[in-house]
Amino acid sequence: MNAIHGSERATAGVRPERPPVLVRVILVTVGALLVWLLMGWVDDTLFPAEEVTTASHVVNALLVFVLAVPLVWAARRFLDRRPWGGLGLTGVREGRRPFLVGAAAWALPGAAGIALCVAMGWASVTAAVPWTELLPGVLSLAALVLVFEAVPEELIFRGYLYRNLNAAMPAWLAVLAQAALFALFGTGLWVILNGWGVLAERLPLFLGMGIVLGGIRLVTGNLWACVGFHLVFQTVAQTMLSSGYVEVRGVDAIMSTGFLAPFVFGVPTVMLLSLTTGDWGRRVPDPIAREGCPS
Repeated sequence: MNAIHGSERATAGVRPERPPVLVRVILVTVGALLVWLLMGWVDDTLFPAEEVTTASHVVNALLVFVLAVPLVWAARRFLDRRPWGGLGLTGVREGRRPFLVGAAAWALPGAAGIALCVAMGWASVTAAVPWTELLPGVLSLAALVLVFEAVPEELIFRGYLYRNLNAAMPAWLAVLAQAALFALFGTGLWVILNGWGVLAERLPLFLGMGIVLGGIRLVTGNLWACVGFHLVFQTVAQTMLSSGYVEVRGVDAIMSTGFLAPFVFGVPTVMLLSLTTGDWGRRVPDPIAREGCPS
């Protein structure tokens, strides 16, 4: 550990008093777990019914957002002592294209997989409500996904954790390390809340998702690409599986084909759309802000 921290200090100009990378990574991962556990406790207290309501979804989303984003800001400022911009969350104008690339990386193979299921008769997807209710409902769901899951989770794992890990190790190893942390985080929450029976299902899901999103972060160098992929994935999944807006027959076929395809072809799609494969062996220093620049 000392060797890793020492090499990072030598290449990136880290101040000696800064906590080692392992300490920073553990603190932020545990902090994220506590944020989501607090959200679960608040949800159980205010909304004891097991069903997810619009009110509970809104409260949960706002609570996670207002705790997770300051968590990363504080860690970046007081633990890393590095500029916020190093996380890869650029301004809206610069991030617009990466966001669309990330969204397309899920939407294109996902839509192809779902269309294949429907064309082969393996599944059917029909609207369960009028279009005047379906469209506003899906847009509202997308807004909640953005605030509740896409931005907070990507900011923590593909933003903060990946940034710190990639300063200490090659990019491919940083992708795997943050994916392992994401899998422990997500699976741990499900096990705490639902018991060990969910382990076999959730562990490979979170691990695979972490690897794909980490690969997208590596290739594009922009966190908005990860947010776009995450947003489309969760919005489509929740719309089709739990919203009541559509009726899906053949869910297993949809899951094994339509939802699996983006995880197989997501990173190659990003490479094609971005016209780059990324530098998978590069270790990227995390430089101190220049004097006079905002931190």
